[in-house]
Amino acid sequence: MIRNTHNSPGPAPAAGDERDARFDEAMRALHRQALDRVEPATRARLRSIRNDTAHARARRGGLLGWALASGSVAAVALALGLQFVGPAPPAPTASAPALAEQTPAIGYDADTSVAALDENPDLYLWLASNGDALPTQPE
Repeated sequence: MIRNTHNSPGPAPAAGDERDARFDEAMRALHRQALDRVEPATRARLRSIRNDTAHARARRGGLLGWALASGSVAAVALALGLQFVGPAPPAPTASAPALAEQTPAIGYDADTSVAALDENPDLYLWLASNGDALPTQPE
């Protein structure tokens, strides 16, 4: 029978738990030995470096850091957005009433719209391949 090494009133730990506990204790003992072998001067140097780093990290943050970071992200986003904008359309040379007289009125033609779909069967292939994306009807 396995002895309950924990102080809890629960069931006894499994053999793997006991083996893990022994392993953890052995690693802690090795760590303690390694710490004992480090020279005091080295420990003091490491401690001062750790403290300096912690203080520098605290000084570096704040509102100014966030403002600079968000401002630079906004500038990059603006630059990328401006690359996708095409050149400005040319200014019309004729007045609006004269332009309206020159161009015929174009309305919606249902036959032309349906014919455009019939000419491009890729739309229907795409719809068929994405049939699982459509919601299913309850039976």
